[in-house]
Amino acid sequence: MNGLFKGRTALVTGGGRGIGAAIVTRLADEGATVAVNDIDQEAAERVAASVGGLAVPADIADLDRVSEVVDIVEEQLGGLDVLVNNAGIGYRGTIEEHTPKIWNRVLSVNLYAPFLLSRRAAPVLARGGGAVVNLCSVAMIGISGQVAYDVSKGGLATLTRSLAAELGPVGVRANAVCPGFIDTPMLSAAEDLTRAGEKHVRTQPIRRFGTPQEVAAAVAWLASSEAGYVTGQCLFVDGGWVRS
Repeated sequence: MNGLFKGRTALVTGGGRGIGAAIVTRLADEGATVAVNDIDQEAAERVAASVGGLAVPADIADLDRVSEVVDIVEEQLGGLDVLVNNAGIGYRGTIEEHTPKIWNRVLSVNLYAPFLLSRRAAPVLARGGGAVVNLCSVAMIGISGQVAYDVSKGGLATLTRSLAAELGPVGVRANAVCPGFIDTPMLSAAEDLTRAGEKHVRTQPIRRFGTPQEVAAAVAWLASSEAGYVTGQCLFVDGGWVRS
């Protein structure tokens, strides 16, 4: 590793498993001190301990308290240079099955919380030329059977571009990574989505599922000084799925 984040501090939401845990590991391997947020306290503590980081367990859907996550990181680690809004939840069902409660929960975690975290973190990130990286999804183009998830990820892509436009003048960059079908527990838990993924990877240019580590590599690059002239972009890590 190149030590791209030596002396830098990062916060990764949803860092207790899957893509989030891979991002935590990659940033730490590159020298960052990483704060690990997750709704699962045990998972947050386990991953944080593995990299010598800070566990910040919290449910970011608790919108009245989500900003406190940044407060804790700033207080305990002395600042914040990289915010990775990775936490996300999905729901598979028809539009009729999407109750207002389900809709609000998905939008709260996937879109509202990243907005509030970015809003709170912006002045802290500006002190050292920081970066925001949001985890979107190929679902932003619209996929049947998951309307709340699709809308939340499309909104997150727009939030990314808006943050880039507003925060660029104060030295903060904002980008997004849009994974395709990645081999994670979240994918495995949805049998119909797994079947859909298996169908799509047979026709996309790179004919396999992606790995969390491949997504983490993209996040690390966008958050690093090597991408210092890159902002407002959505980088698809999807094996060419959207193209195909």
